[in-house]
Amino acid sequence: MRVYVRLLLGALLGVLAACRAPPEDGARLRIAHMARLTHAPALTALDSGRLGRALPDVQIDAQLFEVGNAAIEALFAGDADVALLGPNPAINGFVRSSGEVRIVAGVASGGTAFVVRNDAGINSPSDLRGRRLATPQIASTQDVALRAYLRRHGLVTTLEGGDVMVLPMGSAEIRQLFRRGEIDGAFVSEPLASELVASAGARVLLDERDEWPGRRHPATVLAVRKRYLDAHPGNVRRLVAALDAEARWVEEHRAEALGLCLGGIQRRLGKAPPRGVAEPAFERVSFTTDPMPEALAKLALDAEAEGFLPKGADLTGLVLGAAP
Repeated sequence: MRVYVRLLLGALLGVLAACRAPPEDGARLRIAHMARLTHAPALTALDSGRLGRALPDVQIDAQLFEVGNAAIEALFAGDADVALLGPNPAINGFVRSSGEVRIVAGVASGGTAFVVRNDAGINSPSDLRGRRLATPQIASTQDVALRAYLRRHGLVTTLEGGDVMVLPMGSAEIRQLFRRGEIDGAFVSEPLASELVASAGARVLLDERDEWPGRRHPATVLAVRKRYLDAHPGNVRRLVAALDAEARWVEEHRAEALGLCLGGIQRRLGKAPPRGVAEPAFERVSFTTDPMPEALAKLALDAEAEGFLPKGADLTGLVLGAAP
């Protein structure tokens, strides 16, 4: 991980040296993020003031989004300069924009679980046929992961139905339908997975880490508009360095970091999960700036198999400083 970061920062320094900085260099950095545990390094860096101190000459504009696809649209529209989001929206954004969106670092690994209702009688993948399952949004990282999981176990999903009905919906609707017994399970990120376990009669059928070598897979990455990177490489370099330092701080001070993170979620959303729910959720997440390019390539293949990416999409240049 440290080797990757050194290479990444070196690459960004090379870009900085090769570019003549425009007069407005360093004026502003608009960061799209979400109030989730998998965004902890951004939340703690922003709210502690450490990110501001790392970029003292930059106006930090933190923008809140609920889902990654909306953050990608903000990058496309030029309304955000960088975004913390799931890897699948970032990959989709890279392909759709012909390379105008790039991944420059990882943020988090893990933090996703497939939970099912205790009374649904689901104990194995074979019990999922004919079920109604929720994901946060179509083509989101969790949506692609669920469809790929079902496919690996011989179950067909389509946008219209198939063996299993996959229903993309918002977090509030997932909570409501889960409690009413109108959906049988949900493939979601933390802390929603642990909230459903604690208060909606759910249990964990699958911790997604168990599907990956070494139990490591990208949950959140840092994406940037290439035009912003070309114009302000120093800002991006310092942001990556600050998030790398913050990821290490979070790993070394997990209890304190969780408290800061929950406070940040409370301020942004007006509510936060109780500590008893958040602690097991936080245990499922680790923080790293390694973007895991090989895992990104696998996620792209899964998205392609589900029809969310064109066949044979070229991912060359998706990750700055590493080839997927």
